[in-house]
Amino acid sequence: MHFLYFNFTINKLAKVLGFNDKNDPSGLRVKNYAVLMFSNHPENFIPYSYCELIIDMYGTKRKMESKIFKGSVWKQYYAVLNFISDNYLNELTIREEGNAENRKIENFPFVAVEELLANAIVHNNYENGKAIQIYISEDQINIVNYNKPLPPLRIEDLNERTIFNERDTENPELRDMFKALGIIESFGTGIGEAKRRMKENGSPDLYYKEFGQNDNITSVVIPVNEEYLRIKRGSKPKKKVWIENETIDIKRKIMDSNYSGKTKNNILRLYDEIGTTVFGNTQIVKILGCSEVTATTYIKRMKDELKIAVPVEGMGKGKHRFIR
Repeated sequence: MHFLYFNFTINKLAKVLGFNDKNDPSGLRVKNYAVLMFSNHPENFIPYSYCELIIDMYGTKRKMESKIFKGSVWKQYYAVLNFISDNYLNELTIREEGNAENRKIENFPFVAVEELLANAIVHNNYENGKAIQIYISEDQINIVNYNKPLPPLRIEDLNERTIFNERDTENPELRDMFKALGIIESFGTGIGEAKRRMKENGSPDLYYKEFGQNDNITSVVIPVNEEYLRIKRGSKPKKKVWIENETIDIKRKIMDSNYSGKTKNNILRLYDEIGTTVFGNTQIVKILGCSEVTATTYIKRMKDELKIAVPVEGMGKGKHRFIR
């Protein structure tokens, strides 16, 4: 294993922050997680510490394409997530005949993708000499780590359960830093949240592939929403529907903002859960579990800064809705 070395001045700071490897007599070698979090090129010191996106392009001819995402792992997370969101995640707003309410469906729920991607990076074994791989096609997104969960957790547990309070991790410091950045909200709940969003979206269940006992792989599949795929392929729906719009631009605007990861995730959550409903402080407090003051701040950001929400008249003071 290779490590990054600091000069004397930076090394003193590294010692204060606890980055130094205590097993190194010279005191110059730093821990792997520090390399992964703070080096611009961790792959130079920890081979294959990057994400590889394998895209199965569909159209008149099939075309396979690969894209590598390097850099510190938290930057990899945002770069991969933004690339997938900008290019492969879409959302339809649908109005059915005889139904006054609109509803939204996503081809792949954004929250499921972000939760499982963060999970893959945090629980990856960076000593196995293999990159994290994300396969994308029209039918599914498949995220692959070349290591199994640490015992006693099994692949079967990942399919059967939604909470993993006792789960151990290959990289506890990495997990803690991802939580500090707001990428992870709480430990052991990401898979359960992804499963919940799949169900709310009307998608098939996500699932972990089960291999032989000696196969050291964790491979999770996010299937496409079947109704979305039928509409996009032009199949005739059972009921007459109007496709109002594709709202991926709103999510792109949120992800491209300068807000913290936690704030972005909270605004995305509000957008997903509120949908076309008129909302105010009360709904935001209920969804996020925040104070009235914080709820007011979120409305101001969404209305005045992101410009994704507009005031609604005639329904009481402080009511808004997301733009369509």
